Amino acid sequence: MPHFQYNTLEIGLLCVAGVALLFLGYRVGRLLGGMAARKAIYDKEQELFTAQRGFKNLYEQEMGTLKITNEQLTAQVDSLTQRVEDYRKKAAGFGGLFSSGGKRADAMYALLLEEALHGQNEKLRQERTDALKEQLRSTGYRRVLMSQLLNDDRIKSYVAEIMADEKRLPDSVDRPALPAQSHSEG
Repeated sequence: MPHFQYNTLEIGLLCVAGVALLFLGYRVGRLLGGMAARKAIYDKEQELFTAQRGFKNLYEQEMGTLKITNEQLTAQVDSLTQRVEDYRKKAAGFGGLFSSGGKRADAMYALLLEEALHGQNEKLRQERTDALKEQLRSTGYRRVLMSQLLNDDRIKSYVAEIMADEKRLPDSVDRPALPAQSHSEG
C-alpha cells in the first residue's frame, strides 16, 4: 500500500477542496433537476391546455355556424314576408278574378293568397326551428363530452399530484400565464 507524505495543512486543503467539489456538484445537480422538472410540468400543462383550447375552438365554430344559419333563415323569412306583401298588393289589383263583385272578390283572393303563403311560412319556420334545435342538441352533446373529458379522474389526479408537489413547481416568475377560463360559456 502506497503511503503519501502529506502534512496537516495539505490534508486540510484537500478536504476543503473535496467538500467544495461535493457542494458544487450538489448545486449543479439540483439546478439541472429543477430545470428538467419545470420543463416536464410546462409540457404537461401545454398538453392539457391544447386539448381545452381545441374544444373551445370547436364550440365557437359550432356557435358561429348556428348564428350564420339563423341569419340566413331570418333573411329568408323576411324575403318571404315581403313577397306576401307584394302578392297582396297584386291581388288587390286583380279584383276581376272573382265574378261576384269588387270588394268581396278582393277579400276572397287576398284570403286565399294569405292562407297559402302563411302555410308556406309556417312550414319554413318549423324547418328552421327543427334545424336550430338539432344543432343546439348536437352542441350540447359536445359540451357534455368536453366536460366529461376534462373531469376525468386521471386528469384530476395528475393535476392534484403536480399541485401538491411544491418542490416540482417552478417559481411564479418563471411560470407562463395560464389561459383565462370564463364561467360564462356554460
